[in-house]
Amino acid sequence: MSNRRSFIKQSGLGILGLSLVPQLSFAKRGDVKITILHTNDMHSHIQPFTSGRNKGLGGMAQRAGLINSIREKEDHVLLLDAGDIFQGTPYFNFYGGELEFKLMSEMKYDAVTIGNHDFDNGLEGFAKQLPHANFPFLIANYDFSDTILKEKFKAYKVFNKGGVKVGVFGIGIELDGLVPKKLYGNTIYKDPIETANKYATLL
Repeated sequence: MSNRRSFIKQSGLGILGLSLVPQLSFAKRGDVKITILHTNDMHSHIQPFTSGRNKGLGGMAQRAGLINSIREKEDHVLLLDAGDIFQGTPYFNFYGGELEFKLMSEMKYDAVTIGNHDFDNGLEGFAKQLPHANFPFLIANYDFSDTILKEKFKAYKVFNKGGVKVGVFGIGIELDGLVPKKLYGNTIYKDPIETANKYATLL
């Protein structure tokens, strides 16, 4: 998990494929305000933490309440998740991610990308849970062509928020050395910087 966070910070990427220049120009003109809500590393914490420094924090109900309160105040909200949805509590051990995807669908996530722990039940385990996800998975630098996940994901998606087009793409960390080969199979990892530049130019 720490390696993935470092990757996101150092590369300046993550899930968002947004250009700061147009974003700032929107703010200057005062044409439209877009609120971006971002979550990551949920690790199957359906309920709040029960002990430690985070006792009472987190959980899906509190998250949903916060998201709903912001949506009531803001007209143009984009809700994204940067992965590591799976693994960490008995909910994942028993249900394999079904509950997480169903609850995130209820919250109406706009787009989600994949973290290394989302491979913990292998490609077959992930594919089994996809029917429960009513939101798109975006991942631009993993090639699943020779796997069970072929054509299950998109590299990017363009959203229209208040008349403003916002392009979003997902970038994932290198799996080799972090995830056992048997769990990601024939997934091909593509250079994240080259991929990000490609889609930043496209979008």
